[in-house]
Amino acid sequence: MKNLITIINLSIIIAITTIFTRSDQGYREASSRVDSTEVGSISESDRNSDVANANTMQSNFDLPSFTEGESDVDDVVSDFLKEMAEARMMDLQEGKTAEQRATYRSLKQYGSLMVEDQSKMLEEIRALADKKKVFIPRSLGADKAEALADLESVHGESFDKKYIRMMILDHKRDVKKLKRATEYGDADIQVFATKYLPVVQSHLDKIKALKKGN
Repeated sequence: MKNLITIINLSIIIAITTIFTRSDQGYREASSRVDSTEVGSISESDRNSDVANANTMQSNFDLPSFTEGESDVDDVVSDFLKEMAEARMMDLQEGKTAEQRATYRSLKQYGSLMVEDQSKMLEEIRALADKKKVFIPRSLGADKAEALADLESVHGESFDKKYIRMMILDHKRDVKKLKRATEYGDADIQVFATKYLPVVQSHLDKIKALKKGN
């Protein structure tokens, strides 16, 4: 009788142990599946978020909010903005070169003036272009890039003379364009041209004075 009771107790203990062991194993497997799903979901979400943020930053970096061909302004205004923007980029780069290579102080200072004033003009031109949906390239065209490389290839007094000659030609051209622009039918362009015509004229007068004094 005692042996029978002992066997019965052992059977009960074994049955209970088996039940708890299976339950614990099932819980661990379920937890593992949940954790794996959550980790995978979070990881995928993070990746998608990172890609979206990167694409947004790339699309907003130094690019207009429109594409070429969307502008509804006439070709005269569009061409004016493009030409003036490229001219400003050219004069700005020439000014930076003059700051480094000019052989006398007053010409170096003139180069610094160009960097400062041309940067301001370029910023306003880009704002106007954005307002009017005119696409403006962010780099020099082939002709101006070649002319800049030609300037950067000379040194000493040869650089001084070449830089002064280029500045006089550039400013004379810009003065003519700005004078015409003061009579355009576009009010924004008129305001811009009227504001900067005397500025560019002063640049021309100063570089002519430096040529005489050289």
